[in-house]
Amino acid sequence: MTYKILYENPDESLIQRILKVKNIDCDIQDFLNPTMHAYWTDPYLLSDMMLAVDRIIDAMKRKEKIMIFGDYDVDGVTSSYMLYTFIRKYIKYNNISIEYPNRFKDGYGIKTHHIDMIKEK
Repeated sequence: MTYKILYENPDESLIQRILKVKNIDCDIQDFLNPTMHAYWTDPYLLSDMMLAVDRIIDAMKRKEKIMIFGDYDVDGVTSSYMLYTFIRKYIKYNNISIEYPNRFKDGYGIKTHHIDMIKEK
């Protein structure tokens, strides 16, 4: 078996070389020791965030069911559970649930049959 060295520079550490191969060009210490302060981005810069927040507030005022549709990968499960926990624990709104797609049947992303299922529930 032969190996191809993607980036070789004896003047740099192994970590520096690995990060360069992965196209990570930020400060190494910042990358290896991230802080919220260094990477915080205003969530309202996301498209339609204010619209989503207003709709959630409206749903709570009307006592409507809120359903979070997550994804089955690690960041999807983690983020949907964090949102669920925040709304239940800190906002004290309990009319909420989470749904996940079937990994093998559905693949990634929300599908029209998911919307139909959410409407039924």
